[in-house]
Amino acid sequence: MAGNNAALDLQIFDTRRNEGRIARKKGSRKLYLDFFYHGVRIERSTGLDDTPKNRDKAQTLLERILEMKKEGTLEFAMLFPGASEEEKEFHTKLEKGEYTPTPKGVTFGGYVKRWYSTIWVHYPEATKQKDFKSVIDYWLIPHFGEKSFFHISQVEMQRFVATLRHRKGPKQGESLSRSTMVNILQIFRTIWSDAITEHRWTLFDPLMGIKKHLPLKVKKKVEVFRFHEWEKLIDAMEPFYRPVTKLMVLTGLMASEIADLRPYHIRDGILCVERSIVRGREKDELKNSYREREIPITAAIGEILEHAKETAKGEYLFTMANGKNFTAELFQRRVWVPAIAAAGIPYCKPYSTRHTFAAWALTIRTDQNRLVDLMGHASKQMIYEVYGKYVKGLEEDRLAIFRYFGRDFKRPA
Repeated sequence: MAGNNAALDLQIFDTRRNEGRIARKKGSRKLYLDFFYHGVRIERSTGLDDTPKNRDKAQTLLERILEMKKEGTLEFAMLFPGASEEEKEFHTKLEKGEYTPTPKGVTFGGYVKRWYSTIWVHYPEATKQKDFKSVIDYWLIPHFGEKSFFHISQVEMQRFVATLRHRKGPKQGESLSRSTMVNILQIFRTIWSDAITEHRWTLFDPLMGIKKHLPLKVKKKVEVFRFHEWEKLIDAMEPFYRPVTKLMVLTGLMASEIADLRPYHIRDGILCVERSIVRGREKDELKNSYREREIPITAAIGEILEHAKETAKGEYLFTMANGKNFTAELFQRRVWVPAIAAAGIPYCKPYSTRHTFAAWALTIRTDQNRLVDLMGHASKQMIYEVYGKYVKGLEEDRLAIFRYFGRDFKRPA
C-alpha cells in the first residue's frame, strides 16, 4: 500500500497488508486507522491509546470497516461524522447515495454562495435580484456569514435585530424602521427556508416570536394638499412638468403608471391603465388585478393628454425633460424637491398626490364605490381607513376642488 510510512511507524497486523492497517503516528500515543477508500487514503484516529487491548479493539474495527467496504455497505459520512463536508460529499456520491450535510456543517455564507448560482440567478426580475443581493451582502452576510445553520437560533436573531441601525447619514446610529427590518428578515427567511428544504433539516424556526423584538409599528400620516398649497406648488414647478404633476392629482395615478402611458392607452374617452415601468423596466402586469383600470377622461384630463400627444417625441406620452423615461426617483429629486422649497410649503412626497386625489374626491362627495374603481383598490376598506380621515380645513376648499376637477368628474359622459 502506498503512503508515507515515516509518519506511521507501527503496523499491527499482517493479514490485510494490502487493504489497510492499524498504525501509530510519531509523537502520538493514539492508534490510527489507515486504509484506502475510493482511491483516497483515509487516516483516522481511533481515539484509543496504544495498548495491547486497544490494538485488538482497533483491529476488530478495521476488519469490520474493510468487510463493509467489500460488501458495499460502508457509509463514510456516518462512520466518520467529523470528516470535512467535502470528504463526506465526495464519498457519499461514489457510494451512490445522496449526501445531506448536517446544519453544523454548513455556514450561512457558504450556503448563500451556492444559493446565488443555483436559485437567485434564476429570479426573473432584475430588480428583485438587486434588492435581495443588497440586503444579503450588506446586512445578512456580515452577521451570519461564518455561523452554521445549527447556531442560528432565536436568541441569535434577537442579537441580529439589535444591530439593525443606520450605519451612515443623518440617522446614523438610529434603529431602522420596522418595515425595513421586516423586509430584511423576509429575505433571511427565504434563504433559511431554501436551505432546510434542500437539506431536509428539522430545525426550530429562528424567526419565531421575533416580531415582539421589532420597533412598534408607526402609523403613516396621510399627507394631503390644501388647495392653496397645491396652487403654490404648481406655480413654483418647472413649466415642463406642470402637466404631468396636474395629471397625478386629477387621476391618482402613480409615477410608475404614468411612465408607461402611450397614445394607444387613450380609447374612446377612456384612459386605460394597464402597465407600468418600475426602475426602468416595463412590467406587463400591475401590482394586482385591481390596479388595471379605466379612467374617464374629463375635460381637465383631456387637455393634459392632448398636450402630451402633441409634444411627445417618442412612444411615451410623458418623459423627463431630457427625453428619458419618467421615473418617480428622478422626478422627486430633480423637480419635486426644488419646487416644494420654492413654494415654501411643508415637504411631502410625490406619492401624496394620490392621497390628495382621494381626499379631494371624497371632499366633493364622490361616490365611494366609484372612487375604489378609479384608484384600483379591492374594496372600500382602504378608502375608509386611509383617505376618509378628516383633513382640517379641506371642506373650505370644496368649491375650488370641484372647479379644478370639473363638473364632468362627478358626472362622466
